[in-house]
Amino acid sequence: MITRIISGIIAAAIIVILLLLPPFALALTVFAASSAGLYELYKALKNKSINIDVPVSLIAAAIITGRVYVISLTPHLIPGSNVFLQKISTPESMGFLLFILMLYLFCRVIFSGAGFKPEDMAYTLFGIAYIPFLMSFAIMIRNLDRGFEYIWLILIGSVITDVFAYFTGVTVGKHKIIPHISPKKTVGGSLGGAAGCMLFMILYGAVIINRGGEVPIPLYHFAILGLLCGVIAQLGDWSASAIKRYTGIKDFGNLIPGHGGIMDRADSFLFVAPFVYIYISLFISA
Repeated sequence: MITRIISGIIAAAIIVILLLLPPFALALTVFAASSAGLYELYKALKNKSINIDVPVSLIAAAIITGRVYVISLTPHLIPGSNVFLQKISTPESMGFLLFILMLYLFCRVIFSGAGFKPEDMAYTLFGIAYIPFLMSFAIMIRNLDRGFEYIWLILIGSVITDVFAYFTGVTVGKHKIIPHISPKKTVGGSLGGAAGCMLFMILYGAVIINRGGEVPIPLYHFAILGLLCGVIAQLGDWSASAIKRYTGIKDFGNLIPGHGGIMDRADSFLFVAPFVYIYISLFISA
């Protein structure tokens, strides 16, 4: 437990420092985390004789991260030398790259015999969509107007939910909620996680985002965000648990002592980031 707490504090401090840096630092971090997550997924699926194409997955992660960073920058942040990056990030260019990706993967299936099977291709595409694509929404949030304030909503949605779900589950949790996937998860823990997330989201909105000098955002938005993030974060956690149960592993890795690998910590983040971005875009920044 002590190791888990210490490594958690260190990891949290590193994340805070990275978020305080300019947006490009977050983009690089997302790519690095995506790469590590893809490798952890590759190792897990090897237990089921599934071989995802790691090199092409990493290339796709770099393209997704780079495109999201470029298209989400406001015009005054894009130097003239990056016009080329804007051109290769157009929908037409990305459509062409997707075609090349599909063509390459099918060629591997066709010409490699049993070395690369259709299910390998399917899981390669799944890994790209599940990890770098979902994680890239954090970059889009960071590059919004007031994005430095909004980016912390992802951490509240994922980390605070996990903390409250754990402690309420330990103290009052009795009834199992998904024993076939994660025997330790309880109804009490799930409700506590969602309630704690909603409470912290409201406090953050009232104290930080609606501080003096800024256009206030109605607090009911933060209540809705908190409640739904509290639910979605747990769905992300349970989804990763389903993959671990399917592949027969306890943790995705051991990069973070007491916590596991990148995917063991980013599972909730992957689901919360897209939701926060979509909610802000539709109901707050619209």
